[in-house]
Amino acid sequence: MRADHHRKTHSPLLLEILAKLSMNYSMTLLTLLLSFASLSLALDHDGPILDNLKGAELKFAKIYWDYDVKERVMPTNQDGSSTESGAPRLGYNYIVPFPERAAGLTYIGHAARLRLVLERARNGERLHVGALGGSITCGHGVGGQEFSFTRYFMDWLNSALPPSEDSRPSLMNDTTKHDFLNGAVPGTISDYTSSCLHNHMIPEPDLVFVEFAINDSPVSTWTQDGAAARRPFERLLRKLLRLPSKPAVVMVNMYAIAPAGNTYHHTAERDFGELSTYYSLPSLSLKAAVLPSGVVHGADEVSPGGIFNGGAMHPGRGGQVVMTELLITLCLEMLRLNSLPESPDLVSMKDLQAVAARQIPPPICEGNYESSVDTCYIEDQLQRLVVAPVIGWNWTDEGRGKWGFVSVKKGDQIKLKLSTRLEGKRSASDASARILLQIAYLRSYRGMGTAQVACIEGCKCDTMIIDAFDRRPVSVTSMADIQVSQSAKCILTVTSMGPSSAASSKSNLDGFKFKLMGVVVGEEPGASTGSFDHVRMVSIDLKKKMHGSKVKK
Repeated sequence: MRADHHRKTHSPLLLEILAKLSMNYSMTLLTLLLSFASLSLALDHDGPILDNLKGAELKFAKIYWDYDVKERVMPTNQDGSSTESGAPRLGYNYIVPFPERAAGLTYIGHAARLRLVLERARNGERLHVGALGGSITCGHGVGGQEFSFTRYFMDWLNSALPPSEDSRPSLMNDTTKHDFLNGAVPGTISDYTSSCLHNHMIPEPDLVFVEFAINDSPVSTWTQDGAAARRPFERLLRKLLRLPSKPAVVMVNMYAIAPAGNTYHHTAERDFGELSTYYSLPSLSLKAAVLPSGVVHGADEVSPGGIFNGGAMHPGRGGQVVMTELLITLCLEMLRLNSLPESPDLVSMKDLQAVAARQIPPPICEGNYESSVDTCYIEDQLQRLVVAPVIGWNWTDEGRGKWGFVSVKKGDQIKLKLSTRLEGKRSASDASARILLQIAYLRSYRGMGTAQVACIEGCKCDTMIIDAFDRRPVSVTSMADIQVSQSAKCILTVTSMGPSSAASSKSNLDGFKFKLMGVVVGEEPGASTGSFDHVRMVSIDLKKKMHGSKVKK
């Protein structure tokens, strides 16, 4: 969660929520947020945060804490009525009332891809399901991923529409379930996930949930003014929609008090709505389902204290449950539409296939075309960039699970070849603008030296020296930014240059080591600063999990 979304004023909405929580208004907002934040970061809660809750809030906070999806799945007859046994399990015992669930389905559109993929699931096909987002999707504030909406949804999918025994092999070696990968990373924005999508996405996805309404900047900006703009999020959606497996993409818009600036509207969700309608992607909203009803006592089930008890930075399990029931409502409605007899007023399954096969429209943001190739080269992807011969650099993880090329001698050189050309229809200025490369390297306090980065063929850049020495007793993956001209074949060199001038001989004995760990290719023309401060190890761990457990040596 991004802390820079906080605002210093109390809005009427926050005051109403605090009233629901029976908080003392004399308590400063800072004290409130700090106390909530310390609780919300813990992943080993023994129960919901019940301080100052009473009545319906207390009741439903406890109910949501013990929520069990599988106990709520019910068999149904062909007409949708419940039956004891022998029928598809497409009924559901909801907690959230229908008016609130209907309010949370903020946009459905034709949902062609979703309807088709759900029909495949009904026919027994094993689905590949992925999730992208931040700490809420990771389950922060509720006790971990097993209590996030993604896990609840998969429990429903596996219970209601389990794969048949003759379905395609399981990636997870579990023949009784659909395959799922939670590719969310705490504290990230969509720019990071868009660049490193390959490392966070299940292979050949059929269904993908995208949750960045709280993490991305709430400031409405559609221009080329940096990573906080809507441009990276649109590129992420376009990359997903263009995958060969043509997955259904569902936008999951979560909500938390502090990141939303204590208001209803101060999130990225309103801008995401434009993208949702433009690309016809179903969009669900926690705040739309809960807040308008909750603050006027519309339904006890969405009393704010029963929903927002995971800390100010994340919703509690109630928020995860509400989103789960929104997803189930959406899916069951799509399956119901699929089952209706053909008529002139309905879209047939054949017509749905034609709609799903349509080309995606050009970007909303001018010139905001996505890259069709990887832009995040780490681990074995980095190896693919190397041009032989490699002089002195050794491919190693040094026994720490962090793979990269290591040099320990001045003059060692490694060449990398990659594309720095932006794709799609571009203006003359964008086509000629430089783009940003970010070089990932190990920064540490012992034995570290420097390296020179230079462009030698196909592209131009200013030579740069990277200093890997850090006076602090830490070892971290850092990023160095270098602007490079656009080229389909850009060859650059990384040359070890010896000890850092910032280090004393005593503190940096034998300071010749330099470790190259990755390259991230920017997609914004003219960008001068990168959006990454480091490549997160969870990206590497997820990549290993779904794309092979061993790195090529």
